[in-house]
Amino acid sequence: MMGMVFTGLMELIEDEFGYETLDTLLESCELQSEGIYTSVGSYDHQELLQLVVKLSEVSSVPVTELVRLFGKKLFVELIEGHPEIANEMKDSFDLLSKIDSFIHVEVYKLYPQAELPKFTCDRLGDNDIRLHYQSKRPFASFAEGLLDGCAEYFKEDFTISRTSETQDSETDVIFNITRAPR
Repeated sequence: MMGMVFTGLMELIEDEFGYETLDTLLESCELQSEGIYTSVGSYDHQELLQLVVKLSEVSSVPVTELVRLFGKKLFVELIEGHPEIANEMKDSFDLLSKIDSFIHVEVYKLYPQAELPKFTCDRLGDNDIRLHYQSKRPFASFAEGLLDGCAEYFKEDFTISRTSETQDSETDVIFNITRAPR
């Protein structure tokens, strides 16, 4: 998994829960990387899961809520780090419809070893879209947080309903998104 995801999580933990909590997590988890992350590195996604589960234990915030919060925060950081992406898009649905055909193509240029999820997008109308998320990793809640961040960035209101396509509700999910009319 891309290092920028890990460094983003470290920042979130420190900003929202404090340095002491971050230090406690890094000390109490058995991390192969020893909790040393760089934005250009690549790390086992199990470490991210381990950190989030431990954070949930010490903060009493459910794992899915933490992962969703993290996705929302990371979206803002990604757009701030790559404003040219947003400049190409007229609204959130334009961006969502181009995840695999444009955004992930650009990610692969920077990180050829990245293992990204697959998104299939169907526009159902001016204010309705269906986004099919498929991944080897259990991060549908993270993807939902990214959707929240996208709506916030474009100053739009979304209603998101989520249904699983398989037994594992975190790896194969349909997001039905309705945007409030402008």
